[in-house]
Amino acid sequence: MAGLRVRVRDVCACAAMAWCVASPLHAQPGATAAAQQERRIERAIREATVDPTYRVRIDPTLSLGERSVLDVGGSFSFSMLHLEDSTDNSRRLIQPEFQIYGRAVIDAAHTFFIRSRFQYRGYSAGDSFDGRGDAWEEPFLDRWWYEFDLGRAVAADQGVVSDNNFRFRIGRQFVNWGSGVALSEQLYAVTAEAKFGKINVTGLAGFTPSDESIIDFDVSRDEFDRNTERAFFGGEIRYTTVDQHEFYFSYLRMADWNSDSAPTANIALVYPLPVKFDYDANYFVWGAEGSFGDKLAYEGEFIYQSGRSTSDPLQSFDANGAPVAQTREDISAWAFRGQLTYFLGDERRTRFELESLVASGDGDRLGSTTDTVTGNKPGSDDLAFNSLGFVNTGLAFSPSFSNLMTFRVGASTFPFVGHELLQNLQVGVDVFLHSRLQGTAPIDEGIPGDDTRRFLGWETDFSLNWRLTSDFAITGRYGFFVPNDGLLGIPTPVSDTRHFLFVGATLSF
Repeated sequence: MAGLRVRVRDVCACAAMAWCVASPLHAQPGATAAAQQERRIERAIREATVDPTYRVRIDPTLSLGERSVLDVGGSFSFSMLHLEDSTDNSRRLIQPEFQIYGRAVIDAAHTFFIRSRFQYRGYSAGDSFDGRGDAWEEPFLDRWWYEFDLGRAVAADQGVVSDNNFRFRIGRQFVNWGSGVALSEQLYAVTAEAKFGKINVTGLAGFTPSDESIIDFDVSRDEFDRNTERAFFGGEIRYTTVDQHEFYFSYLRMADWNSDSAPTANIALVYPLPVKFDYDANYFVWGAEGSFGDKLAYEGEFIYQSGRSTSDPLQSFDANGAPVAQTREDISAWAFRGQLTYFLGDERRTRFELESLVASGDGDRLGSTTDTVTGNKPGSDDLAFNSLGFVNTGLAFSPSFSNLMTFRVGASTFPFVGHELLQNLQVGVDVFLHSRLQGTAPIDEGIPGDDTRRFLGWETDFSLNWRLTSDFAITGRYGFFVPNDGLLGIPTPVSDTRHFLFVGATLSF
């Protein structure tokens, strides 16, 4: 690379409009309903890091500036949201957002990345989810990290790509552990990876930023959406066979550093003692991924969760009805994710997917599979799976991955290959069937357990990705969820169907 090159890449101006119409399966208290809606919306919007590989032979006679690359870019987006929540209240949100990033690569081995994000949320009167009204969302500096890659350094210096490598990254970064079921969040973290031929060893040490970027799974805490403090420590070993099948095992420790003891709702008249929210978990992960030929790919992951959780204060009373301190109980939960992808191999790049998601629930939880308040009964093991991970549970329903059994069938294709204007138009569809795994256990919306009403409902999601030119693309998403008729013992009206619609446009230059 002769000379310092400054490239403006992936600079986007985006215009997006989103409507999300969600009618409840039943009415919840206002604070809890708003908390669940906020978490559901955040789950539907996930960001991913970009990590291109630089393998460039470096001329040692060049200066530092001549051996460096600088990328800068940014994006602007505008979105509108309409939501009918579980209190039958119509909420409207206008959300402009501006991002700018920079990436510097030195000698192909040293990478520095930084990104600023400015997002403003403007609500119609009284419609704020958290009661804080119109405001800028923090943090403004949401990603920054440094990475060193020994393999890139050797390749740049000697022109040799080795089967062995070592790299590490430190800073505020996005971490996706395994397939993302146990952990998929932003962390202040150090990650390190060592490769020895067919064996990869990865380590992680980090903690969540205590700001508005993290939405906790326990929404009964007072500051679940603005001050979540959980630490993560883990290691993974991964083996790749000659046929490119990968098998891995990992251990991940989640330590609860939250110090608050105030619930979202005022329960002092019922339970006058301080409420504790300690939840410390271990995740043992077994997984595999690969393909059979060039048409069938697979992914599979099983997680066993152990640890200690705190019992529900609303069930912490003695035989005389006097309140007693919450107890610490063992966690014994599990989750599974499996997916098959079949590539048709035609010019339209048609693919079919079949996915299964299963997570355990707890039948003696009072009203929520994810929260401490209305959670696990004192004196019993906590059987509900919970994590800061992410799986696709649909656009319109999007329940937490706990006490859930979901099956998804999907397909996507480029139907107009050869057409000058429409050849880069991709369409897709996903059909979901949602059910409780444990019929007597609740789900995250507070729907009580009912073994006769295990089936929750079905959902269909449609997607459209259309790249009109190399610089301009349109994205569309629409989903509707139909709850099980009689889920609460009465017929479900048509208005209880939930709808989600998103349309966006991106201009890159």
